[in-house]
Amino acid sequence: MKKILFTFPLVIAITFNIAAQKSESEIALREYFIDAEFFLTQEYYVDALSDFLQVYKRGYQNNANINYRIGICYLNIPGQKDKSIPYFELAKQSVSLKYKDGNLKEKNAPIDVYLYLGNAYRVNNRLTEAIASYKQYKELLPDDENNLHKYVDKQIEACNIASDFMSTPVELEFVNMGETINSNNDDYKAVISGDGNTLLYMHRLPFYDAVYYSIKVNGQWTTPENITPQLMSDGDQYVTGVSYDGKTLLLTKEDEFNSDIFISRYDDNRWTKSQPLGSNINTKYWESHACLSKDGRKLYFASNRNGGVGEMDLYVSELTSEGIFGPAKNITELNTELNEDTPFITLDGKRLFFSSQSYINMGGYDVFVSELENNNKWSVPENMGYPISTTDDDLFYYPVKNNQVALCSRIDKSGFGGMDIYEIQFPHVADESLAELQPEETVTLVDTFDSVAKEAGVTIEEEDKTQVATLRAHYDSSKTEITKPEVEPVVTEIRTVELKPVFFGFDKSSLSEESKKELNTVLKLLTSYPVIRVEITGYTDPLGPENYNLLLSEKRAKIVYNYLVEGGINPDRLNIQGKGETGFIAVNTKTDGTDNPEGRKYNRRAEFIFIEVDNNKLIIKRIDPVPLILQIK
Repeated sequence: MKKILFTFPLVIAITFNIAAQKSESEIALREYFIDAEFFLTQEYYVDALSDFLQVYKRGYQNNANINYRIGICYLNIPGQKDKSIPYFELAKQSVSLKYKDGNLKEKNAPIDVYLYLGNAYRVNNRLTEAIASYKQYKELLPDDENNLHKYVDKQIEACNIASDFMSTPVELEFVNMGETINSNNDDYKAVISGDGNTLLYMHRLPFYDAVYYSIKVNGQWTTPENITPQLMSDGDQYVTGVSYDGKTLLLTKEDEFNSDIFISRYDDNRWTKSQPLGSNINTKYWESHACLSKDGRKLYFASNRNGGVGEMDLYVSELTSEGIFGPAKNITELNTELNEDTPFITLDGKRLFFSSQSYINMGGYDVFVSELENNNKWSVPENMGYPISTTDDDLFYYPVKNNQVALCSRIDKSGFGGMDIYEIQFPHVADESLAELQPEETVTLVDTFDSVAKEAGVTIEEEDKTQVATLRAHYDSSKTEITKPEVEPVVTEIRTVELKPVFFGFDKSSLSEESKKELNTVLKLLTSYPVIRVEITGYTDPLGPENYNLLLSEKRAKIVYNYLVEGGINPDRLNIQGKGETGFIAVNTKTDGTDNPEGRKYNRRAEFIFIEVDNNKLIIKRIDPVPLILQIK
């Protein structure tokens, strides 16, 4: 009896201790979950992942909700997005329409897991699986969720577009800039001055992002210098642009609520404290990026301020006589209802490179280029193609000079770790040893910086404002070279001419060698029969926004028109029109409803209608190039 009385308090104590430990474990578990949810809402994905994994290890390996949350974190961490797939795949095994967000007791995942899994498949180029997952998500969506239905349709279309681009990649080479510049941490957002001697970029350190600076000496980059202290930055300023002479630096200063454009000047062998640009540029909204034209007179930047076409829009501001940038003008012909960002202008001012979530898009942000036309308007942007554009977000494509080469940051297994800075080198570019131009007027932006500094109460000593006067001319790779065909004498007897449409690559308005051969036949025909007039009609396939396709079809008709005019045909004999994604001559989808790229390629074309043809002298026979199995019934 005494033995029993002796052990009874011990049993109570042990039981109480176990209960206390269990309670402490539950408290710790809940704290990990609450912290993880907070970090997730703030988009601190690395921190959120760390806490979610603590929950996962404490008996939640098969919990669909925790797997779903871990998948979201991995999907938003560069270089680790592939790790999200197995977590999403497990989470989708238990999906509930009654999912409760932010609840540790929730055992299921929401239907959104199919959308995120589709995105994960897409950015890892598993396009067929991505389309299947998107379709599963769409089947579970309520009918009244119109915006989500449109978004999913756009993702499915992006996968089909990606398949087209990846089947015909752009010929280029990514060349790592080497261990002097790159490290085992992230190195990114690199810009080079127009004279090629100054490099600035971001370098991720353990507790902040640093601005690094290097110059070229005897053809080699010097060991980079951390200039963050000179800028008096708290690690919250990021490189966006540099002037032609490499002495004016543009940055963004970012916090959780706002981003503004700042400027710093290289003076007396150091960088000055950065200062915000004026109210014409910075607003209470988000100004994410800026760059300068070669002469320093124009500032191109991105902002989500009120009054835009969409969300993040592209703007341009011109330098005033007072040395400040004037009111910003929206570049309306380039902006869409979605986001446009990171604009960079070439030295010749003729091409603007930027990233967009719209147009003909592989998914996320893609890189586009637009050309300045004779009417001072920007042309319909064209996707730079794979692998410059990918199925993931592609931002901050920096054209060097007139895009002879370019800079980008990417994660590659052969790199030094994290994001590395690469040169994009294109084969067959023009030789750099070209004739020099005459001296031209340039602006160093000293006056601009002085105005900003004076407003901020900072004194800047006057420096030499002279700049290199001679520049090199560069070959304009966009110019089409016409070889006039040998023209036959005017024909009097009846003859038959066989013609077929001119075809274009996906999202392209440039002429292939095969297309030029066909157009040379048209040139011979129009030269031999001076009374004939012709209507040129451009078409596209159905992928991409309808308005964009209409503009692209007009651009295709226009380049055919230009080729014929440059070949000697009177413009009065030619009419052009674009009909966008109409007038299909081949099927765009297979019988099971999936995409049919083999059929779509025949719909990307320009066709001819000949007017005032004397059938007693000439018979124009149209050749249908579409295989019978692909023809529209």
